[in-house]
Amino acid sequence: MRLGNYAVGLLFILSIGCASPEVQIPQNVLTPKQMMPIMVDIHVIEGARNGSIMLGDTNGIEDYYAKVYEKYGITEDQFKSSFAFYSDNPTVFIPIYEEVLDSLKANGALLTKKGVEIEYED
Repeated sequence: MRLGNYAVGLLFILSIGCASPEVQIPQNVLTPKQMMPIMVDIHVIEGARNGSIMLGDTNGIEDYYAKVYEKYGITEDQFKSSFAFYSDNPTVFIPIYEEVLDSLKANGALLTKKGVEIEYED
């Protein structure tokens, strides 16, 4: 599963705009507080991999996802079903995604402050 594809879907949902009553999060769904750092890690992995193989790296991206799931003590199914729930409920997902973006920006600023160059392709 590529989260980048879901991000495009989220942007579409954001452009439509939804006004809905407060959404109850089911017990089998990871909480927003649990989802945020997991999604940060997933985005960092996808950004580092950028769809290509890094030198000396023989692991597939699924191996990295598995490490994230292990780090947070969850299963792939828990993450996927939680992500699907939040994708279907943008009023709950948008604040989570905003925190993810803020965290990624802060991490980028910290790297820049430490003198790590980050090159972007136009």
